[in-house]
Amino acid sequence: MKNILIIFVLSFIGCKAQQQIVPLEKSGIPVANTYYKDLDNEFAPYIGTWKGTFENKTFIITFTKFKGYNSLYEFYDDRLAGKYTMLDSNGNVLYSTYNLANEDAKVSSLGFVENTNHTKLRFQFSDLCIDGEIHISFNNIQKTQIYWKYFTYQEFVTDDSGCAPYNEMPRGEFVLTKQ
Repeated sequence: MKNILIIFVLSFIGCKAQQQIVPLEKSGIPVANTYYKDLDNEFAPYIGTWKGTFENKTFIITFTKFKGYNSLYEFYDDRLAGKYTMLDSNGNVLYSTYNLANEDAKVSSLGFVENTNHTKLRFQFSDLCIDGEIHISFNNIQKTQIYWKYFTYQEFVTDDSGCAPYNEMPRGEFVLTKQ
């Protein structure tokens, strides 16, 4: 009888510890020990390398999907990380974040925003120097172009602060084409 009780208790604890998998689009208010998974492949059209021109510079960003963890609310979710590089008009690298791990990427997805015209994917741009928000949406039905809009409520910091490369993040609106 004692063995049956021990097995019952262990199986109950095991059930409590199981991670619940929920579709990403139902994320809402986060629940601990839940995995908000991209079951419907909503991120698939965004994954890949995108390229555009902004103020005579070439901006290249690659989106990859990864499983992230939110330690504050103790949940997992699928996210897109954006690693990017900026080239001057001669093709010289001004800065690049391709060496960062997905978890440390300066551009990370926040989720989808629905409105009457189209769906936008929201990202955060985060750095020690400046934070901002990026909205991207498809610019054509083939999903080979995205419309990029980056904004921040902070003023840019001066070169004296050591933050100059991050002031180069394309602030404004332009179109990127899938490579």
